Amino acid sequence: MSESAVQAAVAVAAEHGLHSDDPIVLRDAWHVLVHLRPLPLVARVSSGRPHPEGQHEDDVIRELSVASHAARAGAAVVPPSDLLDPGPHRHGGHVVAFWQYVRPRREVEPIAAGEALRGIHEALADYEGELPALHTGDLVGITDRLEPSADVELLRELGSRQPVGPAQALHGDAHLANCLPGPLWHDFETACRGPREFDLAALALSARVREDDASRIALEAYGDHDADLLEQCLPVYAAWIYASFTVALPRRPELEPLLAERLRWLRETYV
Repeated sequence: MSESAVQAAVAVAAEHGLHSDDPIVLRDAWHVLVHLRPLPLVARVSSGRPHPEGQHEDDVIRELSVASHAARAGAAVVPPSDLLDPGPHRHGGHVVAFWQYVRPRREVEPIAAGEALRGIHEALADYEGELPALHTGDLVGITDRLEPSADVELLRELGSRQPVGPAQALHGDAHLANCLPGPLWHDFETACRGPREFDLAALALSARVREDDASRIALEAYGDHDADLLEQCLPVYAAWIYASFTVALPRRPELEPLLAERLRWLRETYV
């Protein structure tokens, strides 16, 4: 499917007078990320795979809207491209959005990343576009497609909990793999509404289950937050992540031992 996505990205750029003779796929997962070399231009293209194996094409559109809002406010995000209309565009069954290319030159500095995430939350506080409430609907859609089991029921129960706190637009999946050196946060395709602590849950989950010091430092650098509300948000976020792992197992069977370990941790900690 990535070949079709690359062709769509190259074709839309060419329609705007921008020509890439050496495109390279940077990622082929829920979406396809294409660097349109030699241009400083990256296309994010809906994969064309049906949900939940692939993302909803609307996620590409949502990401562009939310990240553009944050960029206009001066937040530390990868900005949409200024070489052409960033989109969204449609071509060959794909949705295409264009972003500035950022060359990773070093490791993400976790203190700066945590501080930047707070800046993003401030920038998105007045975002009024339509967004889902947390990832509840997505999780229900995923678990409905899975074979019933105790693990699936666990994920559905935890992921359907509703943390109580002030809600606003969020990144939706704010772990450090979604932050480039700079720092510049990216991958807003699962942006949602909820308490800020839901974004912090991504950092807390990495810090706890992976014992990742960088995530712990980023969480500390974020500053003041409601620790009790974060505890409510963490299993909700984790259930969505591990439901996504479950869906990915046919394509990535190597995830199975890790998923079993994570589900065991969830059950022992939050049930």
